Amino acid sequence: MRSLVTVLSLAALLAAGASASANGDGTSSSPPAAAPVATAPSAAAPTASAPPAAAPAASAAASPQDPAAARWCAPELASLPGEVCAFLPAKPAPGPRVLVIFLHGVVQPDSGWQWAQQRGAARAGARHGAAVMMPRGRRGIGPKAMPNSMEDWWCWPTASAAQTAHEDALLAEWDAARAELERRAGARFERVLVFGFSNGAYYATSLAMRGRLPVDGYAAFAGGSGARYLQRAGAQTKLRAPVFVGWGGKDPAHKDQVALAKMLRRLKWPSRSLGKPRAGHAMTDEQVDEAFAFLGGRRGGDKAPGRGRGARTR
Repeated sequence: MRSLVTVLSLAALLAAGASASANGDGTSSSPPAAAPVATAPSAAAPTASAPPAAAPAASAAASPQDPAAARWCAPELASLPGEVCAFLPAKPAPGPRVLVIFLHGVVQPDSGWQWAQQRGAARAGARHGAAVMMPRGRRGIGPKAMPNSMEDWWCWPTASAAQTAHEDALLAEWDAARAELERRAGARFERVLVFGFSNGAYYATSLAMRGRLPVDGYAAFAGGSGARYLQRAGAQTKLRAPVFVGWGGKDPAHKDQVALAKMLRRLKWPSRSLGKPRAGHAMTDEQVDEAFAFLGGRRGGDKAPGRGRGARTR
């Protein structure tokens, strides 16, 4: 089975020239003016019930000229309220029912790049018996200081002004979509995890450090930083859901993730990290497996971190 890194790396080539951090070293004393980003379809396309033995990488994303590219959700995925896509595994893993909320990297409108990211997230869900919900970011909040502006691309609100303008509505969309997915699944999700890739990882880190969501854990892949404003927020946060950090040594922005891992240790925050020296701007199967194991407490007899109550957003 192909690694998640395959198509993610292809997408990084599509997004050549995109900066991974809006403020360079991620040490700004205040929230960045724009979201740190890098584009990325992830891996292989699962069917509605199970992943294929191998998936075509070259055809994972639709071309910008394809009319179907205007549709947010990949055709084989379910659509929920608020342009949220969803995957339910044919066979949920034993134990508490798990929902992963997957936050995409920056996506050019009508490019179809999001489909490959969604398919990679669904494939991971199928492998681990977890449901996956894939919400959509907002346009008009992307970085301007780029060789080619991405201001109008689909991004997440990492800047405080964008959070003030958009975050409450975003989280309300996630809540409504989750309620509908639980209705379709016929059961409540008992554990909720937030996985973010690239720009989505920076936003997931912000959510975690602010204690914004009562979820059971976060995973940041190829994104997130140890910026001072995040450390200040984290030092005041009582809701400390565990955080997994994954990065590739060949990713130009990987120092941000190294700094994030160090910051979490300074804060004595429950965390684990895994860098892959040969990986680029990607999330690998091994990192995803480690994230599930750590956040689910399935390795080395660890107790499951978090509260296990699967509380809704607030």
